[in-house]
Amino acid sequence: MRILFLAHRLPYPPTKGDKIRSFWELRHLAAHHEVDLFCFYDDAADEEFLQPARKFCSNLYAEKLSWIRSRFQALMALLRGRAFTPAYFYSRAMSDRVKDALRSRNYDLIFVFSSSMVQYVPSGIQIPRILDMVDVDSDKWAQYEREGRSAIPWVWKMEARRLAAVEWRAIDDFSATLVCTDAEAAVLQRDRSSSKVLVLENELNMDYFDPEKVEVPQDIADWQPYIIFTGTMDYLPNVDAVTFFCSEIFPRLKKSVPNLNFVIAGRNPVRVIRRLSQDSSIHVTGTTPDIRPYLKGALAAVAPLRIARGVQNKILEAMAMGLPVATSRKAASALPSLLTAHLAVEDDPERLATALAQLSVPPVRRLPPEVRQILAERLSDRLLTERFEAIIRTVCLQHQPGMVAKTAADVCATDRTLQGSMPAQGR
Repeated sequence: MRILFLAHRLPYPPTKGDKIRSFWELRHLAAHHEVDLFCFYDDAADEEFLQPARKFCSNLYAEKLSWIRSRFQALMALLRGRAFTPAYFYSRAMSDRVKDALRSRNYDLIFVFSSSMVQYVPSGIQIPRILDMVDVDSDKWAQYEREGRSAIPWVWKMEARRLAAVEWRAIDDFSATLVCTDAEAAVLQRDRSSSKVLVLENELNMDYFDPEKVEVPQDIADWQPYIIFTGTMDYLPNVDAVTFFCSEIFPRLKKSVPNLNFVIAGRNPVRVIRRLSQDSSIHVTGTTPDIRPYLKGALAAVAPLRIARGVQNKILEAMAMGLPVATSRKAASALPSLLTAHLAVEDDPERLATALAQLSVPPVRRLPPEVRQILAERLSDRLLTERFEAIIRTVCLQHQPGMVAKTAADVCATDRTLQGSMPAQGR
């Protein structure tokens, strides 16, 4: 098949949550089909990855987002009563390029990663269309408003409502919409249901996240004993989680374990995060070429997110490395009970500090081997690839004459069959 792939960020290299998922999808599609990739990038450093990304597509158009234009467009959309998230990612040049490709390339499938890129697909176009929404961005804005993470919470409230309307127009117009967890599907369909919403979980490379294959270098070992938080550190939910941890939890924890350190490992730490390293027991790494040694050397991982949508890869990666994880209820809610049974799930700062103190004193604790087995069975590349390909085939069949009713049932049947091959508990 010939596939048009639209993404709001260059899916390469797979160094953060959305890129890990979009790259997995791109790599799979490129192995079996002819793919044209149209995307944005917002970091000048990404320019060095444009050429390596070309080996995963037949044609690549990557446009650098303008810092000034994107923000101006978002502001104008807000003032005009429209969702500002799609406006941030609007470009006349991108629109013209996509229109030219649609006229000349005779695509068999349009695959859109992120609801912000739906605006480049003409409504009602007679080509099978799949949207990977990943998680429900409108609900994330609603959480910003509920949690009071801004001096102007009414902006987040309006964006949540307006973006939800964008998301549902896309669900109605597209052949299928993917989200990454059952919890996301439930949030999306709280007020309205659709059989076109399907779950495709994130793949986790268990061979890569194997603690037996990782050594801890001396410069990291010098921080021991430590607990760790991983993630992109200019992302508001991560910034909020870390500042909350450092102000409300870590001081309590230090009373019980005075020699304990805290490592914040992730790219692009903003100023408020960098300033935390003024405390000699807090270490901010910035960009790391390989997160595994930092995980291997830790006593435990923390994910005290108060704003969370979708599955937290940081939790899955830590568990794959055998690391005990203490997390908030919101972050844990996306995971099956088979996994949450092995987490310390707590929102109260005092109780969370107590749980971490128990993990931070000898003997060193590691998760039992069955956790890796659960992860391997549930998030294997083989299982998710079969599911992804089944969804693609079903969606394409839906657009063949006389097949609409049959394939609508096939989507549900495929969904049940593939889910049935997973562990029975914890869905």
